[in-house]
Amino acid sequence: MSILALDLLIDSGLITATGKVVELSKLSDNEVSSRISQYSNARIQTATSEINKEHDGKWLSALFSTSSASVSQSKLLSSALVYESITVDDPLVSSASTISYEELTKGLDFFSWAFELIKAGFIKVIPISYFNKPSNKIPLLHSDDFFRSSIPEKIHDFVHSNAILRSVIKDDKGQMLILSESAEVSRRTALNVSFKDDYWHSGVSLYLFQTLENGEITWDKNRTLSREEFKRWAYQTINQAMRARLIGIYNETYLASMTGHTYITESSFESKLLAMSGDLEFSNGAISAKFLKANNSFITIESPKTIIELRDKYSTAFERFNYSLLSVAEELSDVAPEDFDKKAEILFHQEIMPQIDEIRDTVNSISSSGIKGILGSLVGLSAAVATGSSLPLIPALMSSVSAGITEAFPSISHKQRLKTRPAYIWHRVTKQ
Repeated sequence: MSILALDLLIDSGLITATGKVVELSKLSDNEVSSRISQYSNARIQTATSEINKEHDGKWLSALFSTSSASVSQSKLLSSALVYESITVDDPLVSSASTISYEELTKGLDFFSWAFELIKAGFIKVIPISYFNKPSNKIPLLHSDDFFRSSIPEKIHDFVHSNAILRSVIKDDKGQMLILSESAEVSRRTALNVSFKDDYWHSGVSLYLFQTLENGEITWDKNRTLSREEFKRWAYQTINQAMRARLIGIYNETYLASMTGHTYITESSFESKLLAMSGDLEFSNGAISAKFLKANNSFITIESPKTIIELRDKYSTAFERFNYSLLSVAEELSDVAPEDFDKKAEILFHQEIMPQIDEIRDTVNSISSSGIKGILGSLVGLSAAVATGSSLPLIPALMSSVSAGITEAFPSISHKQRLKTRPAYIWHRVTKQ
């Protein structure tokens, strides 16, 4: 899929045939702009056709959320020992009209570092952010029911009970600053919406209490709202924030399904949200299996070269491990909630742990670092795999927000959502 992206980067004069980044400092600003525009336009056109290709989804592969999962070299290297392939967002393509020099340099450095892994098909790069661009149809300022109908009934109370509202002020330099105080204390006309146990790195949710006067939208930064005004506005902003979040989740889970991947999130909040949308009655045990947690220990993978050598020399062992993960997830899908934790632990020790030991020994046999340990998914992260039904949140979401959903993707068919692999995986973020 992404080998074409490398070809386009080379054709655009942004990297060399060996994967080295060209010296941008020797080019004029107009020339740099021309080259990145050439790549971005071509990548959007080619990515569409690549996404629409048939994908069998035979193996366990991962698509990282653009907002609730972070991507680093260490995560990608260790993930390549767990997943058949890893799909990440193209750092050079988005719906934005511009890209900063810093973002361009960082993106090209990523392609250069991952050059061989992309050529081998272990890492795939898709312009997810572009396809997940905001829709112009989303009403931003007004809703007759305070956007209540945008939130599926099944998750409404969970969303509001986990919402965190913080006051926001504008300083003398024009910057918006999030305060530590609860927004209910001062009832200011700017607030930030977040959620408990959430991991969301793509930005903040800032909302302004704006009014329409004489045909112009105004915002009074010094105004204090009445308790009743604030209560109504706060309720609406929580719904708006979750509405935008659900649209993003829909687009990315659909893209994951289309391309034969499992959706990856590092947000505990999002994991529970998705779990509650399943057909099974919500239960922490009945939805997730922490079967990739390997004694809180991990192995350092030195470079892309190490991964390529491992996957090439020990392909049979890797395929067996990957298949075992899928098999365990499938076996757990029909286990009763009260028996889930016990069954998951048994399967982990019987089916997964022996193979983790085998991979550990294999890594150590070719690693010059000599670090001993047990392989943990994503370098020391524990993982939880959703083995519930096929996320009926998606059709529920479509009926709730169909008027505002981006037209990038059509609805997910039942066939595409069959339980051939976990619906999503939650990677628990831990300090290394």
